[in-house]
Amino acid sequence: MTERPEQVVSVPDLPTEFSEIEMRCAACKTIWSAPVARRVNVATHPDARYGILLKTIHWTRCPLCKEPRQIETIFEYFDPEQRLLIQVRPDWEIHAGGGEDWYWARYEDLVLKYRDVDVRVDVVFGLDELIAKYLGGEEAVAAARNWWEQRRREQGQS
Repeated sequence: MTERPEQVVSVPDLPTEFSEIEMRCAACKTIWSAPVARRVNVATHPDARYGILLKTIHWTRCPLCKEPRQIETIFEYFDPEQRLLIQVRPDWEIHAGGGEDWYWARYEDLVLKYRDVDVRVDVVFGLDELIAKYLGGEEAVAAARNWWEQRRREQGQS
């Protein structure tokens, strides 16, 4: 019997990437640039997972009138431990006439983009779908809320 050496597959290097997006306040019409994550690697930036679970990722405030506003942008969630890369698109896209055909077209685009990388890919529409399908659902959200409250209590004591 001939022994074959085990193939070692390295974890792909897909770092967190940031960018800026131009925002316009609906209330006062001020224009500003807000930071956004284009890809989050939860191994190097574990707080991103909490930001997703608590739905605090991609929010900004108008610098003039302080009106809060969600930033609806496409980003990628990468978990190297699970070799999982999820493209997160705004939830309104799936309801804006695209439906299942829109999902499969975006999925095919993502498969082609990462065809040379050893990862599983998927496309989700909105943080709720990402949380439900891949991050542990409501139980994970509750755990994240408890973690956040504990962190706030500890910071208040110091």
